[in-house]
Amino acid sequence: MIKFLRRNKGMNCDEIMEVLQGYLDGVVDEETAREVASHLSDCAICAPEATLYSRIKDSLSAKQLSVDPEVLAGLHTFGERVAKGEFETDS
Repeated sequence: MIKFLRRNKGMNCDEIMEVLQGYLDGVVDEETAREVASHLSDCAICAPEATLYSRIKDSLSAKQLSVDPEVLAGLHTFGERVAKGEFETDS
């Protein structure tokens, strides 16, 4: 869990933006989550950003891309060759 250091007056927009992804991913502590939710309910700047980030995240997670097994095998082989230094250049 990510715990964010706070001041007594709540979080400002900059602080919200620092923890917004963690909040949307559910990895902030409960107190931070409450403060972010409270801020988002009142802020005309951060609320649309949170909605946009959430929509992007949902859209990306809905995409189920299948990759040809031969392509994956080729990438694996290429990675092994790079790891062995077969593609080093004289720079």
